[in-house]
Amino acid sequence: MKEPPSGKRIPGRRGPLQLQGPECTFSRAPAGPRIGIIGAGPGGLSLAQLLTEKGFADVTLIERAQRVGGKSLTVHHNGIGHELGTCYYALGYTTVKRWMKRADIGAFNLDKHRIATGDDDVLDFKNYVLGRKARILGTVIQLKRYLADWLIFHNWDLRGAPSDAPGTAGRPMVDEVAEPFGMWLAHRELDMVARFACRSMGAMGYGSLDTVPALYGLRWNMPSLLLSGIMKKVIEPTPGWLSLWYYLAGQLDVRLRHAVLSVDRREHEFVVHTDRGDFAFDHLVISTPLDEAAGWFPFDETERKAYPIDGETLRWRSYVSTLVDATGWFRGIDTKCWASRLQDSSAIAKGQVVVARRTGDKSPVARARSQTRPDLYVCYQYGESGQTDAELLGQLEKDVIDEGGAVNSVLRQCRWKYSPQLQPDAIRGGAVERMERCQGRRNLWIAGAITSHESVDNIVDSNHRLVERMAMSFAGKNSSSPGALAAIAKRYRYRLGDK
Repeated sequence: MKEPPSGKRIPGRRGPLQLQGPECTFSRAPAGPRIGIIGAGPGGLSLAQLLTEKGFADVTLIERAQRVGGKSLTVHHNGIGHELGTCYYALGYTTVKRWMKRADIGAFNLDKHRIATGDDDVLDFKNYVLGRKARILGTVIQLKRYLADWLIFHNWDLRGAPSDAPGTAGRPMVDEVAEPFGMWLAHRELDMVARFACRSMGAMGYGSLDTVPALYGLRWNMPSLLLSGIMKKVIEPTPGWLSLWYYLAGQLDVRLRHAVLSVDRREHEFVVHTDRGDFAFDHLVISTPLDEAAGWFPFDETERKAYPIDGETLRWRSYVSTLVDATGWFRGIDTKCWASRLQDSSAIAKGQVVVARRTGDKSPVARARSQTRPDLYVCYQYGESGQTDAELLGQLEKDVIDEGGAVNSVLRQCRWKYSPQLQPDAIRGGAVERMERCQGRRNLWIAGAITSHESVDNIVDSNHRLVERMAMSFAGKNSSSPGALAAIAKRYRYRLGDK
């Protein structure tokens, strides 16, 4: 990540790169085309890493902020790290776990999760999901029923979401996945999965089950996620998520503090003008919100019809995380969430705390200090109903007081532009397929949460497939044809033990 004094990259570099070591000297020419990625969050960094692993070495990331990581943010207080952005990973994060192992990043399993029910009980999350009269046979039947329909959806999603494809219940798939996820589950009598998704969707900032399109519920609630919840395999990286992104960035060409001003789109080249210099690329990837990119990128009419640029077809959520020092609140558990708030869109709109996480106990040193240090919590609220940060803090303090606690101090509050979701009418109208079919057109690619889902795992999985399509395009093939998408779908189809 070292930056030359000029802040400029040599446009059009094609000569050999000299690599020298103590006992050898050899040359290596950069592989493939010049690739530029705008945005060095999880989407941009993971894509750059996957491209590099595929053999495409000439990749440059341009980031306007002074750090990498985007919505991953590890805040240190008194020498202990606290996650205010990305926090967990689960069994399905196969690529992320491989990178963490290579970076020697440790893991801490959070297995004490509680959920407050509407009748004032506080249950272990696993017991809440399985129900008061849990029966093994009933659980297995529901999981088999969910898996059967999920596999049909997953295959459709991998094939580029064709708008004319049938669903699982006699309707087009686009109609099924446009309805609220809670309704999709209710039609199939999957009450156990609905209780699980109450937390996996609402508490993660994706919205209540009565509003989130099933498209996103199905993308996120893959079989491995359900298994992680039941097995209590919810894991945090010990030094924090930023450690992973800094590790990857240290092996890549990342230009921080470069604000994009405009892009000249030429016949076979993009010239990106930043406030610190110009860059020339053969292919360009936008891994930032498209409504913001519209201020500096010249999207043509076809792209404006295919991508959700104008803000009418895509809804961004606002999710707020706050690190507080509190007394008299819960101890001895990792997380606590409130079922009534997670299931009620009006409570979400009000900005009530939907989940809180006791934080700072991941390392042996932190755990040793936990008996004497202040009690710190990360609290999560939705902020999409116009509340100011101060109003949300007032609601947070009220929610803590209602449970017998008190907030002593607020250490950090972050408001995230979060979880972009296509609106139901846009999904029914084929918006997902249009996005997929437009990928790579005129050497432009879109990555990140807009084309997948907000979770790191969804983004990385999507980038795996995007790299395959980019490789096809580099070889002069049509990467958006039904045949190409079908071939990629076959390669990345669900396998037990993988996802």
